[in-house]
Amino acid sequence: MTEPYLITGSYIVKSEHTLDQSPLELAVAGMEGAATRFSIDAISDERVRASYESSIRRMSQQIFADVKAGNITVEEGARFSNEYRNKIMFEHRRWTSAQGLAIVQKKKRGGKTHIDNLNEKSQAQFNKNYEQLSSSQKKEVLYRALERSGGGNTKFTAGTKLMTAMGKVGIILTAAIATYQILNADDKPKETARQVTILSGGAAGGFFAGLGISAICGPGAPACAIAVVLIGSAVGAIAGGVAADTLDAELEELAHWDIF
Repeated sequence: MTEPYLITGSYIVKSEHTLDQSPLELAVAGMEGAATRFSIDAISDERVRASYESSIRRMSQQIFADVKAGNITVEEGARFSNEYRNKIMFEHRRWTSAQGLAIVQKKKRGGKTHIDNLNEKSQAQFNKNYEQLSSSQKKEVLYRALERSGGGNTKFTAGTKLMTAMGKVGIILTAAIATYQILNADDKPKETARQVTILSGGAAGGFFAGLGISAICGPGAPACAIAVVLIGSAVGAIAGGVAADTLDAELEELAHWDIF
């Protein structure tokens, strides 16, 4: 176990104070925890996004095939595809990280209504709302809405892919820091157990902090959400490191189990 640090100076009580861990060790532990949580969430969010895009694409293809076969009208297909896309979106948001959810909510709080979707398409093509269009124009807009129902937002798709790459870099960075700490420790098995505790604490701290984001930040506040998760991760990692240092005897016993 690291020797306590002696801090001398003028204090109100004129006494000496010791720190069981240096501020640098605490900062490193916090950074490891934050990087771990960020990496896990970034990689998970990209998989959720990929699943969402795959689901809406299959849905769109099936409905378009039904319209072509004459099983349903193009208006029924466009309405159903909009409703079903919203359901798919909300289902996948349940599996998105707290900070990822805040980012998408800032862009789009909820799903578009059928008429809002048609108005958006008709304004882009004819500079008129849907109800102001002729019958042939309405049909054209309906087909366009149906075709576009299977396409995702390319901006968000690119963003999640970038975050995934950053997440993988975060994992490499965290592994490098943990490996360095282990290789330079006098008792390597014990330090390995300590690093596991730090990383687990960081991941758990960020997760539980994410559960309170809606109450702390409200919906659609990504900066606040990211800050809360990172702070929670850092606190969890630091707490894990402190707990590991207080369980010296237990880690000593664990080191003899030949797990690491």
